[in-house]
Amino acid sequence: MPTLSTSKRRVPLAIHSFRRALGVNRFETFQHRRKRLEAAALNTIAPISSLPPEILCHIFLFYASTSPLHGLGWLAVTHVIHHWRAVALACPELWANLILHRKLMPMMLVRSKEASLIIRVDLNYRTDLASRHIRENIARVGVLDVRGSQHALDAFFVDHVGKSSAPRLRSLSVVNLTTAGDPLWLDARVFHSAEKRMGHIPRQLRLEKCALPWNSPWYSNLTNLHLADFHKAHSPTITMLLSVIISSPRLQHLTLINTQTRVDGLDRSFPFALRDLRSIRVSEPISVCAQILMNLTFPSVVAVDVCCLPAPAFPETHGSLVDTVLCHRDFCQTYNFLRIDAPTRDCFRIDTSSYLTDKTLRIEIHYGARPPSLGPALNNLVKYSNIFFSRITTLHVNTVALGNDSWRHLRKCRNLATLTLQTIDPLPILTLLLECAMRCIGVSVRPEFEVDIDLNGVRRQLFPELRCIELNDIDCGNPYPSPTDVLRSLLWARRTGRCPIPRVRVAACKNVFQQDLDYLRFLTNSFFRDGVGQNPGEKEDGGYIDVRSFSLNVFEHLHISRIY
Repeated sequence: MPTLSTSKRRVPLAIHSFRRALGVNRFETFQHRRKRLEAAALNTIAPISSLPPEILCHIFLFYASTSPLHGLGWLAVTHVIHHWRAVALACPELWANLILHRKLMPMMLVRSKEASLIIRVDLNYRTDLASRHIRENIARVGVLDVRGSQHALDAFFVDHVGKSSAPRLRSLSVVNLTTAGDPLWLDARVFHSAEKRMGHIPRQLRLEKCALPWNSPWYSNLTNLHLADFHKAHSPTITMLLSVIISSPRLQHLTLINTQTRVDGLDRSFPFALRDLRSIRVSEPISVCAQILMNLTFPSVVAVDVCCLPAPAFPETHGSLVDTVLCHRDFCQTYNFLRIDAPTRDCFRIDTSSYLTDKTLRIEIHYGARPPSLGPALNNLVKYSNIFFSRITTLHVNTVALGNDSWRHLRKCRNLATLTLQTIDPLPILTLLLECAMRCIGVSVRPEFEVDIDLNGVRRQLFPELRCIELNDIDCGNPYPSPTDVLRSLLWARRTGRCPIPRVRVAACKNVFQQDLDYLRFLTNSFFRDGVGQNPGEKEDGGYIDVRSFSLNVFEHLHISRIY
């Protein structure tokens, strides 16, 4: 029977194939690897034919919530096997995800029984059908997601639903698809029930290119608040915006994107703690970002995404605002991964994540016409939190704005295991590593060089736990000494000092000579190269007969050239 063979299929392990392709396993901790293997084992012992109805219902509901607005969407899951269909028919909450189809609507309303309805509709399609069914069943609607042109939204809220009351409505999303025109204001008490007890039900609100008056009862007791792309006429003051936020003490997810917020003098006492907040996303001028972060705390935050745009009105305080954003006390936690990028010349981005707590932090700061400089910001970060760099095990750097002053602060990453250098000049950090490694084996050219010393008075390597160096999109053909010359010398010095770096990866680099590849393979336990950018010419190594002589000459030449 065909249905039987289908029911015995296992869930494919596609995600693990992607992990292998992306090389994610290189950065796995033991705990993460164990979780991944346990998840893979569950796929082999739990075929879909044996999943309990409760689990299948959750899967179906999740699929229904992510289905496209048009077409039959999630309805296909009810026509796969008899077991799936029986579970789907017995789940009223699934049929409450209405598909706006003339023939399906009556049947779905019956099968949903008394469950709160979930309606997601684009008013640019089938406006009359959608408006009529929403108006007739507004008392049962629990989730309403409407989008469309400004004309369609005006007609829907004014002509069709008007002053209708929706006592079950717990989630309202309105997205205006018109890119230009007059501001779209919604009625302050739209769908608002006259019953006082309804004001205590946790709700979710999403507004894009439209707004409710700032005294609307919708701006209270929210668990999810999403405000984006406001018209200038919608613009609140920072006091009004913060008042809206703190009126929802149980807020869990906060998104603010281009709300046109104006900075004014605060007339309330802050800071205020949002103890249940799990994620925050802010894309505003840096002056607004700084005010929000100065006046709110997030003890339980897990995901942070802050994009600070230029603030022309505050050019003289830009540096202090950067410190305010980076050094927020709830951001300066213990992380394992740190990535520093400069996607363009006028901005830089910092990404961090933690293996143990799954916390992620992403801060992007745009400087406008000013070139970014990370040194002062990292210096203040070190002063504010000594533990920020202490647990970093993976560092990915992709910015020319990282000079010697910045690297001096990044030396605090004492547990660093993987260092990736992408599209930058790697000589400053490689030279710093080489000088420290040479000092540890008794070779020095400047006595004032700073070196770490342990409790026994023994010199310590810079990044003593370093196990992998990766060069990505680097030009290795610079004049002598080139990045690969310094890397070869570094590998020899670390091996001589009994603190070897066993793995090296070279990807998408240019002007890579065969001599460099041979020495890198010899000096490491594991060497990887993608085969791109090899220079077929012969490299002049100076005629040195051994690695030691070559390394000492490179080190001496670096000192003479004053590279560091």
